[in-house]
Amino acid sequence: MTALLSSWFTRHECARIYPFAGFILLLAAEPWLAAALSWLGLGAEPAYLLRSVCALWLLLYFRRDYFELRVTPTFNQAMAALLAGWLVFLLWIAPYPAWLGGHGASPVVAMPMQTHADIFWLICRWSGSALVVPVIEELFWRSYVMRRLDNADFMSVAPAVVTAYAIAVSSVLFAVEHQLWLAGLLAGLVYAWLYRQFQVLWVSILAHVTTNAVLGLWVVYGGHWQYW
Repeated sequence: MTALLSSWFTRHECARIYPFAGFILLLAAEPWLAAALSWLGLGAEPAYLLRSVCALWLLLYFRRDYFELRVTPTFNQAMAALLAGWLVFLLWIAPYPAWLGGHGASPVVAMPMQTHADIFWLICRWSGSALVVPVIEELFWRSYVMRRLDNADFMSVAPAVVTAYAIAVSSVLFAVEHQLWLAGLLAGLVYAWLYRQFQVLWVSILAHVTTNAVLGLWVVYGGHWQYW
């Protein structure tokens, strides 16, 4: 299977596809994972940790292939990323109607916080969302998909010359990944603009980290579990 996939994708493509794909495939398999964990006498909590560990392992495996991560942001770029991350957070929690992807009357499932084990799984969930997901998603959606839409040789595409078409289409596809699709679309546009404007992927990643980290804290301390 690995050889077959390698014949379809280049090494550079695999490095940006596999961590994201592994995370999504394990997400799709969560009902079966939960059933298996239940059979072992465990709750469903380890499923998210498994997804994060899988993605993190693949990131480490391909670490030498992420040339775009070798460029670090300046102080001003980091500040712009933090502000953008907060902006996306505010866009995310805006009261959208159901037809725009709002939660409506969807059931809210709170994570328990009674025992040390509960706190451990909560920290795992927050850490995966805030630290792992932003890296795999920005490598996939912005570094790969957005540039690939402009040129099959995506590594040759400088972020500064990415077209509006590539930004729009990649942001729409990014939105489809999320229940709050309008918020996802706006977030995708912001992260894409950051990459095009500053040409440093860490700026988009830092903005994404800020959004997810603040959102996670807001969920836990405010009881807004529907956003998780």
